Amino acid sequence: MSVDFTMIGSAVELAGLVTRLNDVDVISIDTEFARFNTYYPIVGLIQIYDGSECFIIDPLEVEDLSPLAGLLTNDKITKVFHACSEDIEVFQHGLGVVPEPVFDTQTAAAILGVGFSLSYQKLVLEYLNLEISKDETRSDWLQRPLTQSQLDYAALDVIHLLDVYKKQLELLQSAERLIWMQEECQSLGQGLATTIAPSEYFVKVRGAGKLNKQSLGVLQSLCAWRETLARASNLPRNRVVDEKSLLALATRQPSKPEECQRVAELTSKQLRKYGEQIVDVIAEALANPSDVNAAYAGLQKSPIDKKSLKSLRAKVEDTAEAYAISSEMLAKKRHLEYILRSPMHNNGEHSLPADLRGWRKPVIGDALLQVARELTR
Repeated sequence: MSVDFTMIGSAVELAGLVTRLNDVDVISIDTEFARFNTYYPIVGLIQIYDGSECFIIDPLEVEDLSPLAGLLTNDKITKVFHACSEDIEVFQHGLGVVPEPVFDTQTAAAILGVGFSLSYQKLVLEYLNLEISKDETRSDWLQRPLTQSQLDYAALDVIHLLDVYKKQLELLQSAERLIWMQEECQSLGQGLATTIAPSEYFVKVRGAGKLNKQSLGVLQSLCAWRETLARASNLPRNRVVDEKSLLALATRQPSKPEECQRVAELTSKQLRKYGEQIVDVIAEALANPSDVNAAYAGLQKSPIDKKSLKSLRAKVEDTAEAYAISSEMLAKKRHLEYILRSPMHNNGEHSLPADLRGWRKPVIGDALLQVARELTR
């Protein structure tokens, strides 16, 4: 059975749509994109539902999407997404804006205790008792013409989404957790991997905390070089150099291109294209070391007492059960480790990481500090 929707394929049609949508209070939005061989996502469709009509915008036909920017940042309109980080990247890259205010149904499901990182299919089943097809999940959204099945799938994504939102909003209000939701959604557009400063990317590399200061400084330079190159060339990061290889290069610090292949898992093509650049970056980092003291202190992992960590985890689980909320939504392992290590950097006093200083502080943060203090008495 076909779904009713309106295709938007011209600048005139898009302008009319934006005018219409500026008069509503809430819309649901989804994007379909490809990102197989590029750094940035290539958007294939943008779907919007206003509660009465569904619109599918074809970015391959509408070359100028800029009228959407004002709609996405209109503070009088709530934009409903599911697992919105990649959708936000699409709009940040394509239009230079981060949508706000945002309501993320995956986040709401976690706050309501339904599940953490819940898939869209499970979300719709939970709240609407509907089984939705997964047949088009991995479609080629850049092909033209799109099939009727693809278009129906895309339209239903946003139609169901607004229905889920209405149910979640009511549940959040009755549970007095809407303020939690609003606080969580305010941070969803922060720290996007495609907008982080290249010089700061190195702290995201798994294993960086095992390096000494000199190697960490080299890793910082290598990551900044890779990030800048990947963005300028619109290539996936790992197509330039993967993170395992970056760690090896930062540790062994080869001085000749031919040494790079013995140190890291570089292909012959990568070595030809980037070998000279890599050794130049390493040489520059060694000759002019950057100040990585703060990052070094934050990444270094002093031993954690397993018994203490277990006690904090137990407090999180007990609190999650009492509040009927996903335990991962309250605190993750890295938060508990931060609390246990915090006296080393806070004059002997336990402190909370930034993530636990908002609505979580009275719910779980203060209790975790109390447990941690009791463990050290």
